[in-house]
Amino acid sequence: MPDPTEMHIGARMAARRKLAGYTQRQLAEHAHLSLGAIRKVERGERQPTASILAGVARVLHVTVEDLTGQPYRHLPQDQQVHAPITEVRAALRHWDLPGDWFAPPRSLSDLRADLRTATDYRVRGQLTRLGASLPALLEELTASVHLRTGREQQQAARQLTLAYDLAHTLTYRLGYPDLRGQVEDRLRWAADLAGDPLLVALAEYKRVETFKSAHEYGAGLRVLRAAREQLADEGQGRGTEFVTILGGMRLREVTLASRQRDEAATDHHLEAARALLDQLPRAEDQRHHSVVFGQGNLAIHEIQARLELQQAAEADRVIDDHQTLPASVPPTRMSAYHINVARVHIEADRREEALKNLQEARRAAPQVTRYKPMARDAALLLTMKYRRTTEELRSLSTWFGLE
Repeated sequence: MPDPTEMHIGARMAARRKLAGYTQRQLAEHAHLSLGAIRKVERGERQPTASILAGVARVLHVTVEDLTGQPYRHLPQDQQVHAPITEVRAALRHWDLPGDWFAPPRSLSDLRADLRTATDYRVRGQLTRLGASLPALLEELTASVHLRTGREQQQAARQLTLAYDLAHTLTYRLGYPDLRGQVEDRLRWAADLAGDPLLVALAEYKRVETFKSAHEYGAGLRVLRAAREQLADEGQGRGTEFVTILGGMRLREVTLASRQRDEAATDHHLEAARALLDQLPRAEDQRHHSVVFGQGNLAIHEIQARLELQQAAEADRVIDDHQTLPASVPPTRMSAYHINVARVHIEADRREEALKNLQEARRAAPQVTRYKPMARDAALLLTMKYRRTTEELRSLSTWFGLE
């Protein structure tokens, strides 16, 4: 078995730093980080935050995925979940081919049923099934857009937008940033054809993922603000779905502001998100397309933001206030909650609580947890912190493919 210290994110960061010819102090200065943070991450004494990863990647001229080791394709079961990526790439290349290039598509009602099934796979975090269903769905919906006109074309474009949204989830979860960027471009094209302001807002919301990965938090915040203000103007007096999308945008602004280490802006967006909760009819989290908004997802984002801002006491407070999330929180978001809570416990050296939450994340959404860099790294750091590895931790590490 490889030495775990050669596999954690900090070890990869150290190797890339040395190849680039930087000392730890030089890297810290160029990335605007503390020397202590660089040292602790490289030694495996703490997990890097997303902003640390992005800052280091920018200085070293590598991608965040180079530091996290994505995509993870080490075991036979990994090959199955990654297999559809080649066909997804092809479907994205075919977006502007003439209609007669494609085989005749099925009816929009048949495609809508397949889209609902694929959406359910995403909600449950079933990445293998989602990937297997996507290539043919993308091809048929692309053909439908090119072969139809008028209202029918708008309906086809609407479905294609939602299929691209599913592809965005798959490429993000599996660690393909180049492909994800292509999906974001196609999303905006299809959303414009659909003529639905909610889908246009969704496309902008997804587009910001690229800014986030590139450490361009200010640009991402400007894009989100413009899209949010436009949607708010168009959605005056509209229903829950508008509030859900607006709330999701606010939560993404929380993420970007915290990664920018702007405490005031983070608190501002959190308060704005809380104000939007009053417009929802029930306490349960609402889901519209891929956007989830409510008390549960707000708590998940706040814990993550407090981690970024190194506000351990505040993160603990949020965890104490949200010991149980609403049943309406989807399994993939429940997984995110437990991964973030595990990270808080690791920072405080509460190893058993961290392990318990990683196990809960696995139960909630196994495949999503397995391919989440922060979850994998948390398991590795726990292995390094325990003097004697417990059977539970050894089993979890093996499941991640770390042994």
